[in-house]
Amino acid sequence: MKRRLLNLPRKWLIFTVTATGTFMGTLDGGIVNIALPSISQQFNANIESIQLVVSIYLLAVTCFLPIFGKLSDMYSRKKLYLGGFFVFGVGSVLCSLAGNLPMMIFARAVQGVGSSAMMANSQAIIAKAFSGKDRGRALGGIGAVVALGSLAGPAVGGFLIQHFGWPSVFWVNLPVCAIGIWRGLQIIPRFNPKSKMRMDVWGAAFFLIACFSFLYALNEGPSRHWGSPVILYAFAAAVIFFGLFYYRERVAKTPFIGLSIFRVPAISYGYAVAVLGFMAIFTNSVLFPFYATDILQIDPVKTGLLIMPFPVALALSSPVSGLLSEKYPARLVTTVGLGFVLTGTLMFSFMNEHTSFFYIALAQLITGCGSGTFQVPNNNTVISAAPKNKLGIVSSVNALARNAGMIMGIALSVAVYAAVQNHFTANGADAQSAFLHGYKAAMWFGAAMAVAGGILSAKRD
Repeated sequence: MKRRLLNLPRKWLIFTVTATGTFMGTLDGGIVNIALPSISQQFNANIESIQLVVSIYLLAVTCFLPIFGKLSDMYSRKKLYLGGFFVFGVGSVLCSLAGNLPMMIFARAVQGVGSSAMMANSQAIIAKAFSGKDRGRALGGIGAVVALGSLAGPAVGGFLIQHFGWPSVFWVNLPVCAIGIWRGLQIIPRFNPKSKMRMDVWGAAFFLIACFSFLYALNEGPSRHWGSPVILYAFAAAVIFFGLFYYRERVAKTPFIGLSIFRVPAISYGYAVAVLGFMAIFTNSVLFPFYATDILQIDPVKTGLLIMPFPVALALSSPVSGLLSEKYPARLVTTVGLGFVLTGTLMFSFMNEHTSFFYIALAQLITGCGSGTFQVPNNNTVISAAPKNKLGIVSSVNALARNAGMIMGIALSVAVYAAVQNHFTANGADAQSAFLHGYKAAMWFGAAMAVAGGILSAKRD
């Protein structure tokens, strides 16, 4: 359906379907984070191992994003988006039935593939349905939906875990999947491409292997040790296959991604800022539930309540950020947002066993405000600069940058935590003291990423 046929009500109906998928993904993420201590206890897994429940999901999402983005430029975005809903639902059922950690990791990977198909297409669908100021407002609305999902996740997750056990947190995805597929079949246009495109299978394969090897090494490094053969081989494979991917991009008649998009400053700067910003934000996502459980010794419901100020601030700041980006340069709004992220992360670095709930809530609030303020103008800048025939691939690589930042933020913060915690444990510190030293070091790492992202954001045009 052509854009001129999409009147305002139709545009916002399309928005509701993409918002449903976004809500489900963020709801699931918040729920799973709260469930980590319970899952860890049942499967007898430490923090370094249990982080794979989160990271394998992000790993699957990230590695497949450009593939689904390319396919969306070749075929129907509608079929790919709704197919993602279905696969995500199947993965949710498998998660609820998992009897051990390897089965849970596999099920989360299935969820990640489904989420990747949705994520690769959601921004492209929004960009096709909306233009001008409406696009910024729609992206701001998606940011608010992300916040609502994140807000509901801890509260719903804490209640379900306490009353029905952790498997119940995955069943809540099924009605959302059903509603998304039903409404999507009725509302989303086909958005078929006007020109024929081909998939460079070799380029896609090289990218997939390189991306998986690199991110796998980052995730497994803390638990397997960075100098172990498996990790070294994974890094070596990443270097080799990234080299093959780069060569293939240069010689292929129809390259998989097309390196020309990185020559557009708005796109390349936007990608880099997204990676650094999400690295800073996600340094606390896995570690905080363990801080709440092991240091503050509170139950999952209270842990969820302490996380809630983050999505509340995200919900409020995202639409405001969309409106501000219409009046002020994107680099200014994005840089201010990363300044808030820096402030919140530094506040987390000063927490201890006596920190008040008010202080923690304030730190969550400031970090969430920064997250919403930085994301919307950064996304809008990237999408608006995309060539029309590469909207899908540009949108998917933007999501890839975001998810790569999440994965690296989680993996490297856990690595920093583990290294410092082990150091203090080896020198005779008690478990609580060693944890807090590791936690503080991880938060300082997140603060450094926020500073780097802010500097890069301020430098762009």
